[in-house]
Amino acid sequence: EGLTIGALAPLLKKKQISPLEITKSYLARIGKLNPKLNAYLAMAEDGALAAAKKAEREIRQGNYRGPLHGIPLSIKDNIATKGVITTAGSKILADWVPDHDATVVERLKAAGAIILGKTNMHEWAKGSNSINPFYGTPFNPWDTRRIPGGSSSGSAVAVAASLCLGSIGTDSAGSVRNPASLCGTVGLKPTFGRISTYGGVAGTGGYTVNHFGILTRSVRDCALMLNQTAGYDPKDPLSSDAPTVNYTKSLGTPVKGMKIGIIKGYFDQGIASEVRETVDEALKTLKTLGIKTQEIEIPHIDLVPA
Repeated sequence: EGLTIGALAPLLKKKQISPLEITKSYLARIGKLNPKLNAYLAMAEDGALAAAKKAEREIRQGNYRGPLHGIPLSIKDNIATKGVITTAGSKILADWVPDHDATVVERLKAAGAIILGKTNMHEWAKGSNSINPFYGTPFNPWDTRRIPGGSSSGSAVAVAASLCLGSIGTDSAGSVRNPASLCGTVGLKPTFGRISTYGGVAGTGGYTVNHFGILTRSVRDCALMLNQTAGYDPKDPLSSDAPTVNYTKSLGTPVKGMKIGIIKGYFDQGIASEVRETVDEALKTLKTLGIKTQEIEIPHIDLVPA
């Protein structure tokens, strides 16, 4: 519980811990906690164990692929996974088993990651409470009387409850950032076109605002996953060919002089007082680190959803 990719990867590389041991322990934890939390919609147990055995064999032979080799992850259920059910949280796709992997899944597998299963979500990714009448609603692991946010609810719950070490979700209007916030994990909506969206279920994201994003327990873990998933993909017409960088390199460097825009007006109208207090506290912390803040207004932001 509470393990990170950054902490486990060196142990895997040094052969001090086995990918099969880790995978079995995560599958056992899912078996114990998932009935209560409903984070996973479908498991890929056989594939995960086979991938873990392969990773163990490769590492033992000195063929260590990098920080994700032997690391158990999960994938939101609107992202295609070869041979594993992909429903988009809907009854319409209840029996769909894709014959291909999304590019992001392909890249994670190439890095040696182990896919444990598919995470639950708001039906068709079209909401942020993730109340799902077909596959059951995921529960916030910190307080099961509360929602986990959405639409990438199962991904955030799985990461927060240590039912995987990281997850890939999707975000058109907060669907990674919202559940990450409500479940206390890192949630990254990357720059548009940075991670390929090839293999996403059509209709579960606004075409030119849809992003595949990362949920992890730490910022370092997020950077490690971004290193493996970012980059141009000819299969995605909106993919960016701008060069990628090593995203772990800038970790720990000072943020002094960076600027944050504070959107005024729209959010002030409906914000809960305890959320407002938390945001204000966060801004105070950022200011002490030397970050500059600037108030901005976005005209007609209330009309954006329409």
